Amino acid sequence: MAVKIYKIPDQASIFPKSKGNFLLGTGIAIQALKGAAFNITLSEIEKEEAIGKTDYATPVLDRLEIPEGTYIDLEGNEINFPGIVIDTIIFEASKSKNIVKTAIQGRNGKIKEYVADDDFMINARGFISNKSNVIPLNDLRAFREIMEVPQQIDVISQYLNEVLEVYQIVVENFSMPQIEGVRNELPFTFQASSDVPIDLEELE
Repeated sequence: MAVKIYKIPDQASIFPKSKGNFLLGTGIAIQALKGAAFNITLSEIEKEEAIGKTDYATPVLDRLEIPEGTYIDLEGNEINFPGIVIDTIIFEASKSKNIVKTAIQGRNGKIKEYVADDDFMINARGFISNKSNVIPLNDLRAFREIMEVPQQIDVISQYLNEVLEVYQIVVENFSMPQIEGVRNELPFTFQASSDVPIDLEELE
């Protein structure tokens, strides 16, 4: 296999004390290394600007914000629920297509009829924390109340809004486990489906 030698630009820094030639095998894909051990910065790449910092002073490039709102319970009472801003969160999204498959006698395979796209299934995981060694009770209570809202909720997130075009979700399940020996950092997960508002008109 032929091996080419590429010169790394002076603007790049790979492990602060290592600069110079870097061997790349022709046709070999380079996978990004995880963690802070591999740090490369090129002047040609626009640096993404952080929108804030976490309690631990790390940059926040995206967050989940759920504004406060109201809903009507089964007894007809109007219930208020609080809002929350979560800086430490990761999303995973998937979507299926609704396709009707029909078997035809004497023909191999099936006839596929596309009906519509299904909702996005969104899995989220993250942490609710504060910088002092105190349980973030207010945020935990707010998170639980939001997760228990029996209707769609508004979400503000660059990933959800601008990439998936999802602006409302319906929470289907959630978990809030504790970590042994940790008071001020509690993980959470939740699964939700995207929701599209529908205006129902009365038929006369």
